[in-house]
Amino acid sequence: MTLKQYFEKGVPDPALTECFDNPDGRGLVTDVFIPDKSKRNGAAVVLVHGGGWKAGQRRDFLWHAHRLSLHGYVACTVDYRLTPAVSFPAPLTDCQTAVRWLRKNAGRFDVCSERIGAVGSSAGGHLVACLGVFDHKEEVVSAKVNCVVAIHGIHDFLSIGECSDEAKACCRALMGGSLSEKRDLWIAASPALHVDGHSAPMLLVHDPRDATASYCQSLLMANALIKACRPIQFLPSPGSGHGFIYDPGNDWTRKVWPIAVAWLDYHLLGMTGSCGCETGYLQSGSPASQTP
Repeated sequence: MTLKQYFEKGVPDPALTECFDNPDGRGLVTDVFIPDKSKRNGAAVVLVHGGGWKAGQRRDFLWHAHRLSLHGYVACTVDYRLTPAVSFPAPLTDCQTAVRWLRKNAGRFDVCSERIGAVGSSAGGHLVACLGVFDHKEEVVSAKVNCVVAIHGIHDFLSIGECSDEAKACCRALMGGSLSEKRDLWIAASPALHVDGHSAPMLLVHDPRDATASYCQSLLMANALIKACRPIQFLPSPGSGHGFIYDPGNDWTRKVWPIAVAWLDYHLLGMTGSCGCETGYLQSGSPASQTP
């Protein structure tokens, strides 16, 4: 497959589509791409769509899931319940259930249960960051992932002052009330406020001029990870706009995607790709680097 063919939009059907949970009588579904047996690398990636927690669909990430399968990953795009029908933590609970479903089926897919990553954009960027920070177990099966790629997510709901009015409205809908009404929930939903020494390595991507989710949101997450001495790479994507990653033909997608795959390779497989073993970040507007 040539580079041009790789970034074409065509996607075959997933290997299987399966219900992983049935909360409130609504079946939640995952589309799973499974690599050829000779190419399997023993790792898996969960992909979580954006849409302000109120829209979007798992099929938004089908291209990415298929391309990850070409690299040897079992890749799953997942449903989660949307606002206003539900509020936090329901969308996160659904994503955590999907991770546990994947771990319970690790043998079935020839996946190591400790080699599971997550990729998300916008609202999905927030949710995958939560998957990398919060550790929720059921029957000793963890919902915490081992590596994260979060693209222009919101990570500290107490600091959304520079986000768009639409984004602020989406945040209020997610919480089911204002900050003054549900402050504890706004704090509980903010992964940047809960980072610790066990948080997953994260690649954070954000447009400095993002008109929807403020750039400072990823800076806050980056600084929290740095303070906790966790592996972090910060990749500014100036001019990319909000939601660019869904278009494989977008110039920034073509720049970011190989870095994202290399990040997954390094932290899930122990392979040095284009990211190398150094992590870069921006703090107070100045480039720097840190070795994990």
